[in-house]
Order: sequence, then structure tokens, then C-alpha cells
Amino acid sequence: MSHVSNASAKAWDDFFRDVNRLTVTAVVYWSGILAIAVGLIVGWSDGGPDYPVYALMVTAWTWFLGPGVAVPVLLRVPPRWFRVPSGERVLHRMLGVGVFGRLLRHSGYNRRLVHPMWGFSINRAGLPLRALAAKGGASAHGTSFAIHIVLATLALLTGHPRGAVWILLPGVLLHLYPVLLQRAILLRLQPLLDQLAAKP
Repeated sequence: MSHVSNASAKAWDDFFRDVNRLTVTAVVYWSGILAIAVGLIVGWSDGGPDYPVYALMVTAWTWFLGPGVAVPVLLRVPPRWFRVPSGERVLHRMLGVGVFGRLLRHSGYNRRLVHPMWGFSINRAGLPLRALAAKGGASAHGTSFAIHIVLATLALLTGHPRGAVWILLPGVLLHLYPVLLQRAILLRLQPLLDQLAAKP
């Protein structure tokens, strides 16, 4: 089982590295992303965004887009955006972000799909890397959710209110809540990271 996890972690590490360089993986990946984007434009022109299938295509596209935008967005976002104010904890509680996190944990999603991608342990030495992983996840999901908002707004402004709802709802579940979860994790890590930084 450990061998499988290590192999999976290495495969993901290679993938994340390759999609941000000029490699065969990057060419195939970005060609696929571009092809789906063209399909979304054609689908909007032909039948409009009022159908659940269109929202499903948008959701699949933004989900696959995440690995390609995580690092570039992370490198361009001002560091202060990742500094979570303590008052945001109230918002997390009101929206049930903790419940969302527990559902992911109990479903096995984190254990089977997320943790194998990490090349570090959750201990004091691994805290900076855990924070970096949270920032990368927030960057990827934040970018994807922004796309859902833009497309939902465009659908609403062009007379497709039903399409706007179909596009926005999966974005909330699959991208907004993960962003809030990553910010909640950063909020918990901040005092520990500040202590590490304060040590000589």
C-alpha cells in the first residue's frame, strides 16, 4: 500500500511540474483545456447555457483547470491575500466549512486522493509545506470559482437565469467551499507558523 501511495505521489508531482513547463504532458494538457473551452463557446452559441449538461461541462473544465493554474496564480497573488483574519472564523462556522471538511475526511477523499500528492509529513517541520499546499489549493479553486461567477453573471445578463443557477451551484460546492476550507486551515496554521518564524 505504501508503495502504491509513493508511486501515486510521484506521478502527481511529475504531472504538476510538467503542466507548467514545455513538455509533452503540458502540450496535451493545455490542448485539452483549450479544446473544452472552445466546446463551451460553441455550446453557448448553439443551445445556450440553460441546460444542466452545459453546467456539467463548465464544472469538468474548471476542475481540470485547477492543476494548471495553481502554481502560476499562487506566485502572482500578493502574500497578504493568504493572511486570514481571525474574524473569518465566524464566517466559516456560519457556512459549515468544518462540516464540509469532516465530510471530505470521512469519505476518504483526502486520504486517497490528496495526501498521496504531498511529499511531506504533517509535523512541525512540514508546517510551511502544509501552508503552501493550502495556498496552492486556494489559488486553484479560487480561480475556478471566479470562472463560475463570470459565466453565471454572463448567463444572467444575457437572459439565462436558469443557466446562471446551474453554472453557479456546482462552483459553490466544488470550488468556493474548498477555498474556505483552505483558508480555515491557514487560519489554524498561522499561529504555529508565526512561532516558527519568531524562533532564532
